[in-house]
Amino acid sequence: MRTSRILALLLFLLPTTSLSAFNDPAATQDLSKVISDPEMLWGSTVPDGWTGVWPEELLTVAEKSDFTRTMTTRDVYEFLDAVKWRSENVHVFDLFTTPLGRISSAIVLANPRVTSPREARESGKPVIYLQGKIHPPEPEGAEASLMVLRDILFGEKGHLLDNQIIIITPVFNVDGTEKLSPQHQGPQVGGKRTNATGHDLNRDAVKLETQEVKALYSNLLNRWDPILFFDSHRMGTGNVAYGIGCSHSTVVAAHPGPRGYVWDSIFPAVFDRVRKDFKLETFTHALWMEDEWPPKTWHYDGTIWAVDAKFAVNAYGLRNRMSILCETPGAASFERQVFAQYAWISSLLEFTNEHAQEMVAVAEAADEGTVQAVLDGSESGELRNWIDGEYRSRGPIELLAYRDAFPSAPQEYLPGTSIRDHVLPEGPPEVVTGIQDMTMAVGTKDSWVPRGYLFPAEMGFLAEKLRTHNIDVEVLEEPIAAEGHEFVVDRMRKVNRGGYQMTVLEGGFFESSVREFPSGTFFVDMAQPMANAAFYLLEPQARDGMVAWWVFDEALRALGAEHHPVVYPIFKYRREVPEG
Repeated sequence: MRTSRILALLLFLLPTTSLSAFNDPAATQDLSKVISDPEMLWGSTVPDGWTGVWPEELLTVAEKSDFTRTMTTRDVYEFLDAVKWRSENVHVFDLFTTPLGRISSAIVLANPRVTSPREARESGKPVIYLQGKIHPPEPEGAEASLMVLRDILFGEKGHLLDNQIIIITPVFNVDGTEKLSPQHQGPQVGGKRTNATGHDLNRDAVKLETQEVKALYSNLLNRWDPILFFDSHRMGTGNVAYGIGCSHSTVVAAHPGPRGYVWDSIFPAVFDRVRKDFKLETFTHALWMEDEWPPKTWHYDGTIWAVDAKFAVNAYGLRNRMSILCETPGAASFERQVFAQYAWISSLLEFTNEHAQEMVAVAEAADEGTVQAVLDGSESGELRNWIDGEYRSRGPIELLAYRDAFPSAPQEYLPGTSIRDHVLPEGPPEVVTGIQDMTMAVGTKDSWVPRGYLFPAEMGFLAEKLRTHNIDVEVLEEPIAAEGHEFVVDRMRKVNRGGYQMTVLEGGFFESSVREFPSGTFFVDMAQPMANAAFYLLEPQARDGMVAWWVFDEALRALGAEHHPVVYPIFKYRREVPEG
């Protein structure tokens, strides 16, 4: 094998600065011209009549209530019933049943109608997945998605089904949506962030312990294979100068091809379209890291958007697919938040419809490249990938900010009310220069990528989780001998990270050894498109793989890891050793 070929593979999977070569989506935008444009919409301003005129049965709850309410699951069912009677381009299926027996519905929009993953594949059109209310107190994306659905089926956006299939789950966290209580920010009444069992569903993308997320993987992501996953959210009171902020997968182990396409191609095009068609200025989903004026750093850490795979959008990047998270600023009015999500989703779908096959080609190249890299470089031990990372600066940028609405600004009573909140300015913001853009995900620790992983038959729970992640797991029919490395755990401890007690293993890999494995042993062949996910989930020292998320805690305790050194039960092998 030629050294140059291996080097190319290493650069392919392990770029030295991760996303550093990606462009700044706003680098070419003259912000002074933006704020001087009298048509731009700032603060909580929205255009008059922006939702259009529709029959009563096709209005959303937000529209019917003058944007003081948001939908319950019953409202969704009634809306879908009205839609199904009026269009032949809709298919609705039960995505899952919750712990309390409620159903989350997924809506498939296609022309002609598509009712199964097989039909979707046969159509040749990629699937775009839109998700709302994984956090019910952040409902604006759910409302906006139904408005876009309505535009596609009955308005002027029918062309958005020319080259793509769209699946929408407007209410993902159904039980949380039904846990109603008064809200601090609009709408007046809303649901709770967690599900019925108290879990934050947007922290379950690795450990897969909730019914909802396991079903999302099994029934939608694995079967329908969306080329892009869009998830809608709301942030706190920061970032108020922008109508909406966005991010993509920043897990450093994910293939850079799809991630780079989102940053280099999708973001600049959607930013421009939102600005042109909706008169909104948008940017990345980050926040100031200082509580003083003027701010000096723009950082993902300010929004708790870590490089961890625990977030659904981040984890989806490990599949060689594209993903986007968008958050509206909490200080804006609820109508403004819905409008911003509507503008972003509409503009995104215009892009994906125009570039559908280009996006497919990017994903296919990532799949093929991942497999080929393993075949060419894993047995030599020279193929490596990241197991940890951090955010570093892309360089100085200009940003839009309100001096009076900066995080240090005091809360005030809204006139005539007993509600205290940040008062959101309505005019143009200021242009702040020289801010470090701390949104570049960079690898900080790596490990070698094996030809495969082997683990004992009694760890069927692990095989089940990996398969739910769409990773192929086989079972040895005959005993084999394999040459590879064992990781020796010197110490097992807990650290607090992101509000969770994560498991950390201290230790290292032994020199190469040969081990015998009986029939019935589980076997993960890394020559598969999901190799990056398998690597990140199984590596003993990955930042937030299955070890970190407690999946191995019981097995490691049974081995005595809390008291003395033990061998990590997952064997990394380079090659099978022939008999004799």
